[in-house]
Amino acid sequence: MVKNSEIYMLDLNNFNIKLKNMNTRSMIFGFLVLITTSCWPQDHKVSTVNEEKKSTTYLGPIIDMHCHAFDKIFFGGQDYTNPLTGKIYKASSSIDSLRIETLAKYNEHNVVKAMVSQGDLWYNYAPDKIIIGNNHHNSVEELREKFNCGMLKVIGEIAPNYDGIVPTDESLVKYFDLAVELDIPIGYHLYPGGPPGGAYFAYPKTRAFQGKPLQFEEILFERPNLKIYIMHAAWPYLEDMKALMYAHPQVYVGLGAIAWVLPKKEFHNYLKGLVDSGFGNRIMFGTDQMMWVDTISDSIEAVQTADFLDVDQKANIFYNNAARFLELSEEEIKKNKGN
Repeated sequence: MVKNSEIYMLDLNNFNIKLKNMNTRSMIFGFLVLITTSCWPQDHKVSTVNEEKKSTTYLGPIIDMHCHAFDKIFFGGQDYTNPLTGKIYKASSSIDSLRIETLAKYNEHNVVKAMVSQGDLWYNYAPDKIIIGNNHHNSVEELREKFNCGMLKVIGEIAPNYDGIVPTDESLVKYFDLAVELDIPIGYHLYPGGPPGGAYFAYPKTRAFQGKPLQFEEILFERPNLKIYIMHAAWPYLEDMKALMYAHPQVYVGLGAIAWVLPKKEFHNYLKGLVDSGFGNRIMFGTDQMMWVDTISDSIEAVQTADFLDVDQKANIFYNNAARFLELSEEEIKKNKGN
């Protein structure tokens, strides 16, 4: 017969064994929970970062407000080595290949519209895409005739700086007046003046000091309805450009060549200066594509990698601002956006 005390000791021993088993199971369970919870936040954090990175990539339509067509080979058909970045850009081999390769790049990147200087040369190949521009090398009468025939939508690229002519020169008054008369935009190139050091070999009349955008003050006051965008955003005159945009709400800028000519950090600094000043709704994408079609891809990438821009700001730069500036119809905007 087992005594009560022995029964008590036996039960106590069984309890201790059970307790030890329970502690062991609790420790194992706790360990598993620790492993699971310690891993989960890292995976979640990586996933969140990737989602945020993905969410800032703009995937919609693009308008290029600065491109060129040529009736003869440009820059001697040579490849171009950018002295500021070291990148080599391969030239298209002919006028026909330039058109074919440019339009192919546009299709690759969903560029739905492009303001092409001498765009009448390409218009029949892509009438829905080409916005025809022509410059001050045409007379006012020639430009007006093109407009009346439906073959002029923008007066541009206007770039008299290559001949040492400033915006206030009397010879340009008639072109500003024509833009107002026809109620079409004018695209004006202030600076840069060709490739770095270009005044020493290609454009001897170009002067850097002539690129200051505040020269447009009286031109704008005399023509408050003038639709104008400053190509290349008047780099490097950021403070002057901000002052002009502050004083004149009708002034827009196009990014142009600075997106691929400048080192990315400098381009981003300049772009950020305009955006941080509140002018993000008047900045338009552009490439200044001439003979080197990879400049299109590089220009797009330069804006996409601007980590200070959210996807809505990129949408404005790539499409919305130009659509507003060009007064595209709601129907066309819906078509471009696939709605």
